[in-house]
Amino acid sequence: MPRCALGQASLKCGLFLLMLTLAACARFPKTPEGAGVRRIAVEVQVAGRIRPDYVYFVLFNLSNDPTGQAGPVPVVAPPWGNGFAAGAFTHYMRFDGLQPAGGYALYRVVPNTNLSVFEYLEPPRLSEPVRPDSDRLRFEIDLIQLERDPNRAAALRFIQLNIIATNRVLTDPNDPTPKVVDSLGDPALGVSQYLNLRIDQSRIVRNADTNLEPRGDVPDPDLDIVDWRVEVRAL
Repeated sequence: MPRCALGQASLKCGLFLLMLTLAACARFPKTPEGAGVRRIAVEVQVAGRIRPDYVYFVLFNLSNDPTGQAGPVPVVAPPWGNGFAAGAFTHYMRFDGLQPAGGYALYRVVPNTNLSVFEYLEPPRLSEPVRPDSDRLRFEIDLIQLERDPNRAAALRFIQLNIIATNRVLTDPNDPTPKVVDSLGDPALGVSQYLNLRIDQSRIVRNADTNLEPRGDVPDPDLDIVDWRVEVRAL
């Protein structure tokens, strides 16, 4: 499990710089509704099952920075800040039982709020229903949902991405209660590692290609991320 306090995120949290060069093969069906620029499809699998009383995040940082110097990292110790993530991110998909549209909800970070104020945008373009025995999340968004200007959306080449699973979102800085958190990265390295994704071409990257996320790094199988897949599909 990554270890990274909010105030030390930039010092203690590493990054995994990944220039994606893998060939693409569309797996999610295209959906005709709404304008589009480029699709990003995400799959996350846990060792146990997806629980609606837990919270699962996929965070995006629309930096367009090819070096990936800043990205989203988990918060695992006080001060809790927003209760789930620090570092740098501009948007996130959240899944839990309190969200609309089958549990999936896309949010934007309101600028200049120190990652503390969020605006609900809309559901994903496509999502897989989560049944009581489901062990994975699957959804698809378009860049136009993150960047409303189609020209700026089309010009994006790099984003940073992380996946966070937690049993609690704590915001009281005086609350010392521990929580269970898993995110991308190998705990043997002692850091959280986000992806720096090149998105200007169709491509796929998988956990099997990187060995970035190991199995059994948290004690709760319903939070233990064991596999993931990100597909970028040009329209």
